[in-house]
Amino acid sequence: MDSNSLHTEVETQLKHFIAENESLKAQLSEYRYIIDERSQEIDSLRRKLSELTESQSRTENQSEELLILQEYIDQLKHQVRGASDRESDLEKQLGFSVSTGHRMDDLKQEYTHLQTQLADVQDQLQELTNRNLLLQQQASQIAELESMLENVLRERDELKEKLQAALEDTK
Repeated sequence: MDSNSLHTEVETQLKHFIAENESLKAQLSEYRYIIDERSQEIDSLRRKLSELTESQSRTENQSEELLILQEYIDQLKHQVRGASDRESDLEKQLGFSVSTGHRMDDLKQEYTHLQTQLADVQDQLQELTNRNLLLQQQASQIAELESMLENVLRERDELKEKLQAALEDTK
């Protein structure tokens, strides 16, 4: 082979390598852009996950409050039953004493007051039940976001592997 043809062949190979290098640089730039976008998505999903975790914590606290309210309702029901029993006893004693009539009026007021409290507590219980349903929906959203986050992380890792492979191929 003469020097000119060798020089031409080297020059052709050099141009080919330069073109291939430029192509690999473009691919690398594209992968970096995709990784940046995925990183932003991951950050966004992490923020959402954090918010949903906080929401789930509030849900758990509200569930505990709901249990406390349920215990309070049970106590009120017991008090209502007790007040009702006392009312019956007082009705029997009414014929024996006028003073018993005054006590019965007091118990009726207490009974009415307890019924009002029970109705209020039942309304609160319904509100907490509705909140609990909403929080359960949010928990489902958390699970969905966690799944999406896993998928994005897996895609990011695959892109990193491809990028690493592309970088090793250029070496």
